[in-house]
Amino acid sequence: MEDIVLVKMREHVGWTDGDGIFAPGGAISNLYAVAVARHKYYPEAKTKGLFNGPRMVVFTSEQAHFSIKRAGALLGIGVENVILIKADDRGKMIPEDLEAKIIKAKADGCLPFFVSATAGNTVMGAFDPINEITDIAHKHDLWMHVDAAW
Repeated sequence: MEDIVLVKMREHVGWTDGDGIFAPGGAISNLYAVAVARHKYYPEAKTKGLFNGPRMVVFTSEQAHFSIKRAGALLGIGVENVILIKADDRGKMIPEDLEAKIIKAKADGCLPFFVSATAGNTVMGAFDPINEITDIAHKHDLWMHVDAAW
């Protein structure tokens, strides 16, 4: 059933190749996203663990769902390495703060690898400025994720 749905989804968006998984909810989807990104940026985590690797950091809004922090804890990144980005008075992530914190993390010798934007946060229903955040993520070679489980 999943394979058939994935084929239809690819056809719908005009892709000839691609893959996916179905998750039981938004929190586990966020966990999967951080895990896949971690593997892309530090594949040795699978065989050697995180002990001798770089200090990996994740970025998300201070208004984001708690599951991003939980993913940091469960995947060995650590909640202290989930860097919270300021939100404006409407609950939207401030892109300038994101970029400043990415630059600081790099200067501190960290490996920034993941940014999570939110399309409808649980507190205010705010949509982060996804296009601006995506531009920053691409500029700094970070995995871009959008939590749209709202």
